[in-house]
Amino acid sequence: MEFLFLPRFVPDVKSKNLHIAIFSTLFAAAMWLSINLSYEYQTVISVPLALENIKPNRALARPVPASLAVKVHTSGWELLGLYFVPNVRYVLDVADVTNKFNFITNKDVMERLKIPQSIHPVEIKPDTVIIVLDEKIKKIVPVEPEVQMSFRDGYDIVGEIKTTPDSVTLTGAKAILDKVEQWQTKPLVFSNLRSDVNTRVAVTDSLEYGVTPFPAAVDLQFAVQPTAEKTFKGISVEVDQVPNNRLVVLIPPKIDVIVRGGIGQLATVDRKDLSSYIDYRTILLDTTGSIEPVVTTPKNIRVVKKDPERLQYVVRK
Repeated sequence: MEFLFLPRFVPDVKSKNLHIAIFSTLFAAAMWLSINLSYEYQTVISVPLALENIKPNRALARPVPASLAVKVHTSGWELLGLYFVPNVRYVLDVADVTNKFNFITNKDVMERLKIPQSIHPVEIKPDTVIIVLDEKIKKIVPVEPEVQMSFRDGYDIVGEIKTTPDSVTLTGAKAILDKVEQWQTKPLVFSNLRSDVNTRVAVTDSLEYGVTPFPAAVDLQFAVQPTAEKTFKGISVEVDQVPNNRLVVLIPPKIDVIVRGGIGQLATVDRKDLSSYIDYRTILLDTTGSIEPVVTTPKNIRVVKKDPERLQYVVRK
């Protein structure tokens, strides 16, 4: 007779105990959460402030808070549900405001505060929102690039930083735009540069003032080249603002100048592009007997060395 032995299933006691422990822990946590969420709570929530029905010919002339701090009283369940309501906001209807109006935030709360009615607001800060409107205008201003950059050894910027377009049209309150002469890009940082840069950058926004720029972004470009040095000898030093009854003699009257810049740009620089001067007023204030001359160069061409660095002088009547 043949016997067939079937394997006997032996439950894993450790695995079973682990499942029971996990289930018990989750059940206990759910019970604890359910009990605690049934209690009443007071807490402070941040509610975005929204302005509605601004007249087409009016714009904000004074910043308003981006949000209000609202202390609410409600159950834990309602408070939890509040975080899943996408349109929670405090709405101010400014249709009747032409110049200035003070809104008391604790007045007409349930009409302005878009939250479930089961949640009761207790306090709102700030307690007053001041709305100041002015004539809406448009103004074209140049774009000012805000760029920080560093270069790989032996490289530097050549020429100017340019944007395309080079200006933006701002729309906002006249009282604000009358004071605006340029509009910055958002900050850009470039490190270890060794080649030209051509990138897209957003211009700054000003939501708190309601100023809208167009376009919202510009193209930014500047050239980067290997650098070189060039020496110019015998640059004459002039003395400015000398009175008619005075004569200033410089010793020596000329200097040698070493400049540094991009190879391509430096190749086009001639001695006529450099000048050097001393302001007579600095001589009157001097107590050392020597003055350092000022050297002017084309943009992005830097003076590395002047020889001599300082000049002696004699003032004669």
